[in-house]
Amino acid sequence: MEDSSPTEIEKPALDQMVGAAVKAHRMLAGLTLASLSERAGVSTAMISKIERGQVSASLSTLEALAAAIGAPLINFFAGTVEHSDVSFVAAGEGMTVQRLGSGFGHTYKMIGRAEGSHVSFESFSVTLERPLKPRPLYRHRGLEFMHITSGEMVFQCGDATYEMKPGDSISFDSSNAHGPVELKTDKVSFITMVTKPESSEV
Repeated sequence: MEDSSPTEIEKPALDQMVGAAVKAHRMLAGLTLASLSERAGVSTAMISKIERGQVSASLSTLEALAAAIGAPLINFFAGTVEHSDVSFVAAGEGMTVQRLGSGFGHTYKMIGRAEGSHVSFESFSVTLERPLKPRPLYRHRGLEFMHITSGEMVFQCGDATYEMKPGDSISFDSSNAHGPVELKTDKVSFITMVTKPESSEV
């Protein structure tokens, strides 16, 4: 008689999970290995080995990479804990995180996250306030959806601009240069969801 007990699935090693997280955050930030190497002061060869799970990176190296990417260090270890199929965030809650726009007056609060076998996504509640500090437009892999909840702004995607007000939404390929270019009100809030597809190294 066959044993009907469930078979335990082998989990990736810690180095592989941390490496995969480093790569995912690098690509979400739109950084190549070379650009991250220059920002963090870590060789491209070392970053490549870390992302492939071939070495155990020191804490100081991971801190340098996190700072260069603009992500909290703890994000690199998110995959080392058990994941639930359900993510619930009550109204007014969520985790404030640092992203590329944080240094330009943008406030990000993570309100959702899910991972699948070939794609994952993160959802944020974002608030922009005047004065809007100028910065280069964003570009990264994946798809993005935005829905304005309050305030008005001019948003650029590719060569086009859109005047957005509460209730307006926009969806686009995130490889197009995009970002807010003018705030029409003192404060603008919106919900955004960003996919992070499994992809080859760039």
